[in-house]
Amino acid sequence: MSKTIDLKTEEMIALGVAYAINCKFCMEYHKKKAAEAEVTQEEMHSAIQVAEGVKTGAYNKTRGYAEDMFGEIKEEKCCSGGSECCP
Repeated sequence: MSKTIDLKTEEMIALGVAYAINCKFCMEYHKKKAAEAEVTQEEMHSAIQVAEGVKTGAYNKTRGYAEDMFGEIKEEKCCSGGSECCP
């Protein structure tokens, strides 16, 4: 099966997805692959910004649904500040 998008676009998408799913290893890997595909730092930054917008929008919508179902949600960290989990 042939690809319908070029490698540069594919790596920009992969970088954005890696950011959106919070995978540090994937971000490092796809940053390297994107650079090899001649994606500029500015283009990588744009891919992250798009992913941030989608991620934030989804979070806000989901939070709204949860608040409609359960009431106000107070934000608390899962562990104490400064730990490995929540620096």
